[in-house]
Amino acid sequence: MGQGFSKEAGAGGAGAQEQLRVGLVIGQLTYGGAESQLYELARGLLQQCHPVVYCLSGKDQPYGQRLREAGVPVRVLASRGSFDVGRVLALARALREDRIQIVHAFLFLASAYAYLATRLARGMALVTSARNCKLEPHPVRRAIMRQAMRSSCTVICNSREMARFAVDNYGAPAHLMRVVYNGVDTTRFDVERRAHSGLRIGTVGRIEAQKNLDMFLDAAERVRRQRPDAHFIIVGDGSLRQRYQSEVERRGLAAAVRLPGTTADVPGFLAGLDQFWLTSDWEGTPNVVLEAMAAGVPVIATRVGGTGEVIDHGTSGFLVEAGDAAAVTKFALELAGDAALGQRIGEQARRAARERFSIPAMIAGTRAVYDEARALQ
Repeated sequence: MGQGFSKEAGAGGAGAQEQLRVGLVIGQLTYGGAESQLYELARGLLQQCHPVVYCLSGKDQPYGQRLREAGVPVRVLASRGSFDVGRVLALARALREDRIQIVHAFLFLASAYAYLATRLARGMALVTSARNCKLEPHPVRRAIMRQAMRSSCTVICNSREMARFAVDNYGAPAHLMRVVYNGVDTTRFDVERRAHSGLRIGTVGRIEAQKNLDMFLDAAERVRRQRPDAHFIIVGDGSLRQRYQSEVERRGLAAAVRLPGTTADVPGFLAGLDQFWLTSDWEGTPNVVLEAMAAGVPVIATRVGGTGEVIDHGTSGFLVEAGDAAAVTKFALELAGDAALGQRIGEQARRAARERFSIPAMIAGTRAVYDEARALQ
């Protein structure tokens, strides 16, 4: 698929004296993986660039406030519909006013908006991104996203698998793909493990169809049959939260499974777990897996998106096929029955997170892409 297909961006070429004006475009700034990566990137870029964040909806918390507190300007562009032409015009106007040189769009829909806005504003290098292996169902939006990637200077992907998905499903030019893995602030997750009784297993994420919590509950039921001391916590919120709360009760798991909503203290939550499960049907490179690894919590995750590039099966975690609750159960019981195995997996996971998926590495890789995009402009 071309020499540039799985090329990883490195740290070279970033001029320390050059002060780029960078526009970061995203649909919302609520809790989420892409949102947290944008936040960390914008904060890091303050040392060498002038970043401005453009949020394409009124959903700008909590990261909008955190960005402003860090000194990063945030512009909120309210929406009047699912795809608002007025918002395209407003974004183009804002980019011109802020004299942006590099426009970096996060996620597919933001990439479509950024593409249209930069065609109007002109004179800016466009960097689009592919961060989640889900095909846009609407044909018009899908066509715009396809054109956005084809018209980009470069396309940032958070895994090689994500790059393959963008090439195969959106016709993105393989030679424009640049892999920059997500970064995690490993120091935040260097928290002392919390003592507790029984077996405690959890997950974190938006409670939506993507996360396949039916599979999570299937595996929870199976584990409980052999480990009645097992308890499960699903942290997060979303459109299906009430549905899964009802499903927990229907299955007779109310005493074993809790859905407490979101938490601002993810490190503290992870410190109280024995295992972390991710049962998603699709992903890009899930931040929560990196965070659990940084916390030294053994991870069992579906082999979707970039998880197979993050976890070394049997060494730094366990990988299962999407929908395979029986495999989750098998590895969960193995970990629960062998404390030495759990400790070894956790230590290897923590080491991998520190060595391969740091915030500085993510920022350096992204800045290298910006320099390349300017050269190609």
